[in-house]
Amino acid sequence: MISHPKHLADLQKSGLTDATIALAKIESIRPDRIDKELGFRVPNLESVYRIPYDDKFSRFRCFYFEGADGQKYLQRRNTGNRLYIPMNINRDLFQDATKPIYITEGEKKALRACQEGLFCIGLSGLWNWKNSGSDELLDDFKLIHFHNRIVKLVPDDDWLSLNKHGYKKNLKPAVYRLAGKLKERGASVYIVNLEGKRK
Repeated sequence: MISHPKHLADLQKSGLTDATIALAKIESIRPDRIDKELGFRVPNLESVYRIPYDDKFSRFRCFYFEGADGQKYLQRRNTGNRLYIPMNINRDLFQDATKPIYITEGEKKALRACQEGLFCIGLSGLWNWKNSGSDELLDDFKLIHFHNRIVKLVPDDDWLSLNKHGYKKNLKPAVYRLAGKLKERGASVYIVNLEGKRK
């Protein structure tokens, strides 16, 4: 369960209801268990909450002490990437190609989309449809029948923006290559550009 006010505020900022948070089994991690859950120590880490993908894999949203900074999301080392399939999704639709599927960037956005009645799964990052050193879709994609299905890719609204140093981000190839891989499986793929800042 969520026991830290910062964690609850962060989830509510993404538009998640208490029911969705509970169904997703998102939980605050006790401070004395953070290092054990992550498997390593992170300097200046104040608190984390866990976003479970299943019984074996989770990612952790991190909060740092005031004035400190660090990675926003962490996971145990050498665990690779996974496709986030929200626990509030209707899994009967995996094989129903008449139902369009949305693929968004981020677990919270996937949960929010499912909360609003969309069939949506999530990537932990735009390149994370594959594992490092591979150019093939994650095995999790095999759960879904893509032939003759409409797929809508929904990256964050800043995916075409310049980075903080004024250079192009290396994200366009990630989206286009994912689209190509899904087309190879028979999907009709569309890219949805969001307007405004949504996190």
